[in-house]
Amino acid sequence: MAYRLLTFAAILGIGIVPGAYANAPTRNPYLADSPNNQSHWNDAATDSTDAAVPTGHYCMQPGGFAIAYADTLGIPAYGADVAGRKVYWFFSGTALRKLMFEDGDWVEVARQPIRMTLPDYRPLSRSKREWQALELNGLLKKGDEAAIASFVTAQPNRLQFAVEDQVGQGVLYSLFTRDNGFLGANARGLVRIDNIDPADPQSGLAPALQTVLPDELFDNAKVAAGTFFPADSVFGLGMTFNGYVVVSTLGGRVVTVDRETLAPVDSYLAQEGELFTNGFATSNELSGGAVYIASNRRMYRLAVDEQGGIHDSPEYGAWSAIYDPGERLPTGKIADGTGSTPTLMGFAADDDKLVVLTDGARKMRLVAFWRDAIPQGWKVRVGMPSRRIADQVEVDFGPDYPVVQSEQSVVAEAGYAFVVNSMLSGGSKPMPAKGAFIRGLLAGTVRPLPKGAAMYHWNQRRDRWELQWQRTDIGTIATVPMLSKGSSMVILNGTLDGHPGRLYHLGLDLENGALKMSIETGTDPRFNGAFTGIKSDDDGSLMYTTMFGLVRYDTNRMQRIASPEGSEDDTSCRLP
Repeated sequence: MAYRLLTFAAILGIGIVPGAYANAPTRNPYLADSPNNQSHWNDAATDSTDAAVPTGHYCMQPGGFAIAYADTLGIPAYGADVAGRKVYWFFSGTALRKLMFEDGDWVEVARQPIRMTLPDYRPLSRSKREWQALELNGLLKKGDEAAIASFVTAQPNRLQFAVEDQVGQGVLYSLFTRDNGFLGANARGLVRIDNIDPADPQSGLAPALQTVLPDELFDNAKVAAGTFFPADSVFGLGMTFNGYVVVSTLGGRVVTVDRETLAPVDSYLAQEGELFTNGFATSNELSGGAVYIASNRRMYRLAVDEQGGIHDSPEYGAWSAIYDPGERLPTGKIADGTGSTPTLMGFAADDDKLVVLTDGARKMRLVAFWRDAIPQGWKVRVGMPSRRIADQVEVDFGPDYPVVQSEQSVVAEAGYAFVVNSMLSGGSKPMPAKGAFIRGLLAGTVRPLPKGAAMYHWNQRRDRWELQWQRTDIGTIATVPMLSKGSSMVILNGTLDGHPGRLYHLGLDLENGALKMSIETGTDPRFNGAFTGIKSDDDGSLMYTTMFGLVRYDTNRMQRIASPEGSEDDTSCRLP
């Protein structure tokens, strides 16, 4: 079946009571007082929010969105209240932009570029960027891959290599500091841009402070041999609760950095052959120094002391545990091992304290580790590679899905854990041109998407994962989903069986997977969230970065339609 409910509670229509799991992770005192102050929303990397995202079914219309066009590909965006005004910061690919949202549109307050060297790059006006999007939309509707590739490769703002430019010189992982400053992992160092006056919503932005870490912290040969990246770089970024910036490198190092000077303080090298190809979580445990990071072999809890020293020994409360790294797949994954940033679950006194990830098996497992003390008398379960593993469960979508793997973080809230499959069944043909941007454009519009999404729930009485529901009629773009606690649904960007070539935002009920929300956007690349993560503003309006810029939705200005589910020939959505 494409859509299954597999728990006793779900079959009876009984809602699972979260109990103590309703508690949220503690806010980091060194970051902005905002539910969204870093790439995965919060220090626990839950990708969830209290905000209630509107439910119902919608068709995108010209007045239903506002977009601040990126320069090429921009990923980080944050918002905060400053002196009674809502202010937003958006890294647009080459610069940090300070924005306000007024009368249904974005208004730029200030802009500060960072140092980048992009051969033959030429910035384009807003009207030119809109023209690019509309031209591509027309080509995507026709499905002409050669014409799409030809158009993208000819653009003067380096659309073809927009993704690679961000990995090599721009910003992927970032933080939003307690003074509403921006801190990003940038190539082999860091970039920080502060507000000239943090208390003034109209304040300009200070010049960018960019630093480069010492060459001896990087290992190009190791990264080239173990990943699809040609060289080592800074990748993950976080802030400990005792005030140290932490970065991880692809080559397997963790480095503490002074948050004021951005000078390195200490570094830690993982065991032989290990790589760090995801972000990481932090918490207020271990006197504020707990860092949860997974290599392609092990899950680590490292301890950062008050002087910024990094420790891996039990006397400091640190630990490491092996998990199944699986094998290196030819496509779809950076390396072997986990493709997910570790996510913390359980924050109340009586909760099981867990850190969860997906492992590297061909059919990945959802793995839960005891993140603090292992319960007294606990014995390793049969088949578990480590005593610290509380439970693991295979994510199985049936025989039509021989490989189930993900490069997306586990989305978690109140005992729920949501995962998606990122691997196409049967593989795919070569792309018409180089560059990840083209791959992102074609996925779900011209070419099929990987299918499979599953919700699990942690049974605290049995210390077991239980499958809540799963769906194989939904395709997922390479975008981190989000969870809206206020609407009791998980939201992803993808496709729905029976509606080929149309992209949607889909809201699925936490308890039974039913479709509670859909926004049809067709082939328009302005709404394609590839390479980023779905997020919302504090009022529940979907607001996130796409392949073309920072988009904010207004469902009140969209066309209301019937649910697209079960209606293969539906023509009620009249896209412009």
